[in-house]
Amino acid sequence: MARPDFRGQRIPGSHGEELTADHPRVSIVIPNYNYARYLEERFRSILGQTCQDYEIIFLDDASQDESVALVRDKFGARVSGFEINSTNSGSPFKQWNRGVRLARGEFVWIAEADDTCTESFLEHMLNVLDRSPRIGLAYCCTMPIDEAGAVIDPAYFAWYVGELHPTRWHSDFVANGREEVRSYLSRKNTITNVSGVVFRREAYVEMGYAPEHMRMCGDWLAYCRMLHDWDVAYLANPMNFHRQHPAKQTHNAVLNLTYFREFLEVQRYLAETFDLGHHERAAAFRRFVGEWDRLTVSHFGRIDMRNTLALACMTAAYYRRPDECARIAAHFVRNATKSLRHAWKQN
Repeated sequence: MARPDFRGQRIPGSHGEELTADHPRVSIVIPNYNYARYLEERFRSILGQTCQDYEIIFLDDASQDESVALVRDKFGARVSGFEINSTNSGSPFKQWNRGVRLARGEFVWIAEADDTCTESFLEHMLNVLDRSPRIGLAYCCTMPIDEAGAVIDPAYFAWYVGELHPTRWHSDFVANGREEVRSYLSRKNTITNVSGVVFRREAYVEMGYAPEHMRMCGDWLAYCRMLHDWDVAYLANPMNFHRQHPAKQTHNAVLNLTYFREFLEVQRYLAETFDLGHHERAAAFRRFVGEWDRLTVSHFGRIDMRNTLALACMTAAYYRRPDECARIAAHFVRNATKSLRHAWKQN
């Protein structure tokens, strides 16, 4: 599928027209940090929407580039709220919460500054949310794009969720939130990018906002909290395009075990809150061990011996069944051997 190109299009409201809606239906929150090179495309993808009943809230997390000046100069007339941090917040989820607190709309769309979308994204998302007042969150198929904007793999999402169910995400659906979590989100975060999500502000506030202490898994936990009391809708049409960058943050979060700590925290919450059965718990355990294997042998870097032992201990502190502990021990031996071999080669 070709990604939409918004370059060269006239921007509604960019020549001095002021926003007049006191009660916009949607609050579009744009969190930004050093993404000036993508902001014009992001704003064009928003301002070109077929649905125009919205406000825009721009949040800058102490960018060091020309982001703020660019938005004020080119799109200031269309932005109802600017929030500029003097120091970086250290967490994307603090920015999410700030945007929701400022939002006046019934619905919120967190449109990350480096992503883009089709011009009918918002219209289709609102149409499905209108089907039932119990739908708290709607999301669509997301395609990854590279820094230049080319689609990396059109089949990525189908592959990513395919291990959970081979065909479920091939078509639209509305589902009970709790059942969705038990069957699918207890194993992995099937909602891969917040830019492809529109949610009811009420649902977000009721679930207690996103966890600000997290850096990697706060989105996953926030979605599960919302779906405890609200239904979920999915649209199979790929309408959101998520920008992929060199994963320095992910690299560091893997090596210092932040990602694994947060992953286990989410799994603990899910097991306790959703009363997961043996089958769901076993599937969640396999998923965690799979992440351990994938990330310790991948391009994100080798975890050293000390952290390999720490990872095994933190995993065993939660997964305590004899069969689980045996598998954890086997993984520790295997990955410790790889770490020692890697250290030997480096020397």
